[in-house]
Amino acid sequence: MSAGLREPIPWHFTDQPGILMWTWITDHFVARIRGSEIPAQQDARRHVRSYAWDLSDLMRRHQDLPRLLVEGTAPSFEGAELLLREHVGKCYDRRLGYAGFSRELAFTFTLATGETVDVSPYVGTRCVVTVLNPDRTERSVTGEFSVAGYRWHVITPSHEFEIVPEHAVRITNRSEAADRAAAITRSKSYSGVGRIYREDPRPGCTGRAGFEVGTVDHAGAPRCPLHEEGLPDALLR
Repeated sequence: MSAGLREPIPWHFTDQPGILMWTWITDHFVARIRGSEIPAQQDARRHVRSYAWDLSDLMRRHQDLPRLLVEGTAPSFEGAELLLREHVGKCYDRRLGYAGFSRELAFTFTLATGETVDVSPYVGTRCVVTVLNPDRTERSVTGEFSVAGYRWHVITPSHEFEIVPEHAVRITNRSEAADRAAAITRSKSYSGVGRIYREDPRPGCTGRAGFEVGTVDHAGAPRCPLHEEGLPDALLR
């Protein structure tokens, strides 16, 4: 999804002493950006100290007032606007008509590694998501990937996993390398994703238990003599 295709927000601007206000009102929410001015300087130009932003819901009010969903500050108007676009995309169903304002921001998440990833190419595909456990070990789950608001969902034949993106360390989907690996190994246990096999760990295996029960994940491990004997090195990455 191209960031350049985002629809312009129909801001309503008001200028009050010391405060600049931008407001976006829809049937479902109110979004605001407030610029706090620094007292007049010698150069007579207007200087803004910071930009505070907030998003409030109009559908489920609190004591008949808009219910605050999220708020924050940004050093620039552009930064505040980007954050509002992201949260509108994640808080409201795309069928309400706001997808064009958010585009890829609704699918952009920060992982446990600090990496920011746009996961829109993975939606609807078979993926492997690796998450960080509380003890700092990693586990992987494989299945059909989707996004619902601030959470990821991975659907397997037996279970639907809900994943907090900030706990994930990586996400990959079936690649050409995985297809070649499947063809070369001809193993009925190969999952088709990364270096994951549909078996339980057993003596001699270099992998570890996958996030999905009944799988073993070899990510980051040396070549496995039980599952990967004869595979080219390029397919073990």
